[in-house]
Amino acid sequence: MADQAAALLEALPDLAGRSVLVVGCGDGRYPRMIRGKGARRVVGVDADNTLIAVAQREEERDPIGISYEVHRLARLPVMGAFDVVMAFLDSPEHLGRVAASLVTGGLLVVVATNGLSLEEALRDNNFRDVVLHRHESGDLHSARKTS
Repeated sequence: MADQAAALLEALPDLAGRSVLVVGCGDGRYPRMIRGKGARRVVGVDADNTLIAVAQREEERDPIGISYEVHRLARLPVMGAFDVVMAFLDSPEHLGRVAASLVTGGLLVVVATNGLSLEEALRDNNFRDVVLHRHESGDLHSARKTS
């Protein structure tokens, strides 16, 4: 996990003052890490009620200003306008739903599980500057939203 966290941080821009949405946030580890890097606003979303409860308990124990919500990816609403969206995906199927909360020019960072390749899907969904970061626990794709 530490290696994946380091790879994620390397793929992210300077987060100072930015708003970040983490889709598939699990127990809140990544949202807390992102907030610690200076993000102004961080929202974590996961479909697992138990994991969100763990994240919320940690936020209550040590409040740093992160909000958490339970949403299934297939029904993920627009969560607001974020400068950066980080998502854990095993299919390109919900890429548009995830990107809907990203501002034009914003950065999408996707941890692609199951050997998923998203480069074509990102280009098909109006992303540019697509970069692939290879990692043993899942490739990272980053791209800028154009519209």
